Amino acid sequence: MDRRHGDPARHSRVATLLFPVNPDSASIVLLPGLHGTSGLFPPFVSALAEKNISSESCFALPLPVDISQEYMPLADHISACLPDGDLILVAESFSTPLAMILAERELSRVRGMILVAGFCYSPLPTGIGLLPLRPLLALSPPTALVKHFLTGESASSECLDAVMHTLRLAHSRVLASRVRTVLALSEAECPSPRGLPVMLIQARQDRLIPWEAQSRLERHFPDAHVVWIDGPHLLLQTEAHACACAVVSFLGSI
Repeated sequence: MDRRHGDPARHSRVATLLFPVNPDSASIVLLPGLHGTSGLFPPFVSALAEKNISSESCFALPLPVDISQEYMPLADHISACLPDGDLILVAESFSTPLAMILAERELSRVRGMILVAGFCYSPLPTGIGLLPLRPLLALSPPTALVKHFLTGESASSECLDAVMHTLRLAHSRVLASRVRTVLALSEAECPSPRGLPVMLIQARQDRLIPWEAQSRLERHFPDAHVVWIDGPHLLLQTEAHACACAVVSFLGSI
């Protein structure tokens, strides 16, 4: 049975995680980073599958490109695309404040929230807003820069190729709008739903999200289960197995 509502074309069916420790099932909603696509989730989904977790109806939801890229309009759009029933929200980087808003709105059916390389206020230097972001982001990113900030030097060629391909296809106008949304973000805009099980997966070698922002996110969710993983900003892509282990353990505890 199709549990989705809204426009089915907006969904990317990836997998459903059926928790062996719980007879109930929940849809896993995967929310992407700044690029806004579902194309970088396969390594993480494959790592989960290797842990004998059944695949049926977990959804990677791409972010729209034809509306305002501020978090509230994005939340309005994604809310209409969520599958029915219980949910686990898994969000990385740019989408972590979006997940907080969605969790607050859908608190009655969100069973848990996992934030990967996340933040609850702008982690970017304010001076970035003075740059001509759109023309800069229209350029193909140098491989060395992608390795430094996103994948690390030890990323596989397959991972690096996938990231480079995704970034080349991204609309510079949309990327620039999302960067400005992050620059304007304040902690007051990031709900911390009471009683919601939360896990924070933090990257020890994150060169994009500074330690101060990581620490502040931990204070924002003082009861969260925090896991630090050795790796760069794109943990779900470069350290998929370690992330999958952490997620499975967390899901078994809620």
